[in-house]
Amino acid sequence: MDIPNIKALMQQKIAEIQSRLPVKMNIGPSDQTDFAKALNEATASNAALLEAALNSDTAAPVIDLDLLSGKSSVSSSTTKFPLVSGSYESIYTRLSQTQIQELMPRINGAIEASANQYGLDPKLIRAVIKEESGFQPFALSTSGAMGLMQLMPGTAEGLGVTDPYNIEQNILGGSTYLYYQLKEFDGNLELALAAYNAGPNAVKKYGGIPPYDQTQKYVKKVLNSYEMYKAMGDN
Repeated sequence: MDIPNIKALMQQKIAEIQSRLPVKMNIGPSDQTDFAKALNEATASNAALLEAALNSDTAAPVIDLDLLSGKSSVSSSTTKFPLVSGSYESIYTRLSQTQIQELMPRINGAIEASANQYGLDPKLIRAVIKEESGFQPFALSTSGAMGLMQLMPGTAEGLGVTDPYNIEQNILGGSTYLYYQLKEFDGNLELALAAYNAGPNAVKKYGGIPPYDQTQKYVKKVLNSYEMYKAMGDN
């Protein structure tokens, strides 16, 4: 292979790497590019974004009640939120178990505050978070669901969430949505969880848990986690 072809192949690989990074690598035209340095700079820039998201202030939510009952015209695919990463599985968004443990006092505090505000069992909120994101604050699904309680863009906007990667905002928003689904379905936990996952319109359409494999598994997993947390006796 001649030198021009090698250069072209390298540029192609650089483009592929950049397409998967949440920030761009500053790679110049030089043949002597230090790829390790460029990657480290990109990772450091992304770390700054993550820290800023963690430390952002919580805004008081303005709630779209029509959205909570499935009547809103807000599109779930419409987003005004900057995406921290392009994939839930990205190594640039997944925190280590040690990092998650360091954040647990803050996560638990947000769970307790939201539970008290809506009269929810904190163990239920915790079970939803466990199944939604595995306690990853920067989780981003392929469908665009964001944060600990995996809020879709349109849902987050309707809930008044301005930063879905902020721990307090996300948990308050998700708890608000869960509360209104419980209210919408007369306290039926299975239907409320199904609505949280598939939307209230789907539950109403089928008159129960929709015949979606993912939703049916989701409801069972959350209920199992809920029972586990209740058996543990921790708040």
